Amino acid sequence: CSHPSDYRICWFVQEKPGGGFHAAMSQEKSLLYINTDPDSEETRSKQGPPTDHDRVYYVTDPAATLCSSSLHPPEGSVQKSQCEINPFMPQPSTVQWTVPLTDSAHSPIYLQADWYTAALQGFDGQLRLSNVLRAPTATKEPKVVLSVSSRTFMIRSRLGEPVVLDCGFWVDASSPLSGSGFAVEWRYQFRGDGRLVLAYDGKSDRFAETQEEGVGLDFTALHETGDASLILQEAQVRHSGTYICTVYLPYLLAQVAVEISTPFLIMVCHGQLNVIRLHAISVLSCLWLCRIK
Repeated sequence: CSHPSDYRICWFVQEKPGGGFHAAMSQEKSLLYINTDPDSEETRSKQGPPTDHDRVYYVTDPAATLCSSSLHPPEGSVQKSQCEINPFMPQPSTVQWTVPLTDSAHSPIYLQADWYTAALQGFDGQLRLSNVLRAPTATKEPKVVLSVSSRTFMIRSRLGEPVVLDCGFWVDASSPLSGSGFAVEWRYQFRGDGRLVLAYDGKSDRFAETQEEGVGLDFTALHETGDASLILQEAQVRHSGTYICTVYLPYLLAQVAVEISTPFLIMVCHGQLNVIRLHAISVLSCLWLCRIK
């Protein structure tokens, strides 16, 4: 980010003190000034909107994930990108494919800091972003440590064709956690039901056992560029729903959701069975109902 308007307006959301199981939430309007150079003081000199914000943060984002044009409103638009910040507590994950990431009994001193998550959504379905940020204790200068994003989080697929569910991640190379391995998990959710689709332990180079068939990852892209996109070999009606891509580092995780819809058509027929083609490619079955006289 290099323009003086490189800032994000977000809501800082957290539980109110003393809350129980159904604790009330507090919201504070927050301003994030974005800078990509950790050694630069440029961010502090930027002029933003009127300072009627409860919180102001000076964020260092070396990968420029927060600088995406998808987060900028179209010219003349009064809309704003969606942005929410929450406090985050680093802790080891207990799912099987992430256990090797925290096999040490000692937590690194690096974790002793203020941690946050920032979830953002751009315009026209172009970007969904989830960042984990670390700030030295009692400061307002967080730095992005882990970023997970999807550039196409709303997908309409064609039956029988391959589909790629976009998910990529970036890790700050200067973080002590960056060389300790990673894990990727894809889960499916639809109307309250869910299942594990794919899980990969990048540290041990192992897959978790699942019942899902016809799914995979591009391992070259995964290890070289952080491309964790899920590949469906053949889209079916049962694939419609929400897929959650989660990337784990030791003690950290970030996730984004990707929505996929596979259009289908049900036709009530009388006396004959018709074959329907959708998009001139996908052959669909017809529900044949005959009257009983």
